[in-house]
Amino acid sequence: MSTRSNALSATCSLLFLIMLGATVRLQAQDLDVPPTLQAAIFKKVFAYVKIGTPKVTIVHSATGAKAKDDLLTQFKNVGLDVDALEEANAAKAEGNVVYLVPGVSASAAKKVAKKFVITCSKELITDGLAMMAIINAGGKPSLLANTTAIGSAGIEVDPQLFRIASQVK
Repeated sequence: MSTRSNALSATCSLLFLIMLGATVRLQAQDLDVPPTLQAAIFKKVFAYVKIGTPKVTIVHSATGAKAKDDLLTQFKNVGLDVDALEEANAAKAEGNVVYLVPGVSASAAKKVAKKFVITCSKELITDGLAMMAIINAGGKPSLLANTTAIGSAGIEVDPQLFRIASQVK
């Protein structure tokens, strides 16, 4: 009986450590694709999207502040007009492009649904809350386009974009 209790205690301890590690990762809001690469790729994507001159507003949660700072720097470095807002103020986004940092709530994401919404979160794009995402696919960046979300927002996209982006519906 005591061997069984020790095994259960060890298993619980291990599960606790795994959950703690996952929580720390979620709190840090690390980006799976480096901001330098995201900024360069998204700048090229904007040439295929008929939205006029892109002005990017980065929407972030409190846990995404570090990622927001890195993204702001990199989007500025590639020559884009960019600002940032906390998710509570998402409805005030002035940009015609909104970047959702992973960790932003679905309710905040819905407040910017008629803008061209981009991210690096696979969940946000598969849930239809973002239109374009750059994700890490086996160590390489992969561009995803949610055609349903793009169509629902009434945004025109050059069909050539779908030669470089995988479609998600």
